[in-house]
Amino acid sequence: MEYHQKLEDSLEEQLCLASIHFLRCHYQEAIDIYKRILLDHKDLLALNVYGAMCYYKLDYYDVSQEQVAMYLAQKPTSRIALNLKACNTYKLFTSRAAENQLKPILGSDNHDLIKHNLVVFRGGEGALQVLPPLIDVIPESRLNLVIYHLKQVSIICNR
Repeated sequence: MEYHQKLEDSLEEQLCLASIHFLRCHYQEAIDIYKRILLDHKDLLALNVYGAMCYYKLDYYDVSQEQVAMYLAQKPTSRIALNLKACNTYKLFTSRAAENQLKPILGSDNHDLIKHNLVVFRGGEGALQVLPPLIDVIPESRLNLVIYHLKQVSIICNR
């Protein structure tokens, strides 16, 4: 709190504060800062993606989808934004629709996050090949690998 009080209203310090809020899972506080900054700096398009990530974490997938669409209107090839759009689609609609959102960026140089999310979208297909190397890279990989193993145990027990 001592350092919070020393923060100034500069753009840089407010962006740092928003990122700290995000890392501490204080998503609404981060959203509030991003919204405030965007009022004066509409050219900082990436803040729409940061806000969309916060809304995603709060399970407001439709609002997240609207925010990421604003960014994609200007930057239609952004891998991060397209991936977030696919994740929202997965939560709002179907895994097939989510995977279709990723088609424009699928290729031989897939980012680890995209590989991870494809495993999730495909119901665990390829989990043993993709997830173990990502455990220390993407925190959700460990959880998704556990979920995969639990589903496998459930399948065996139901036979």
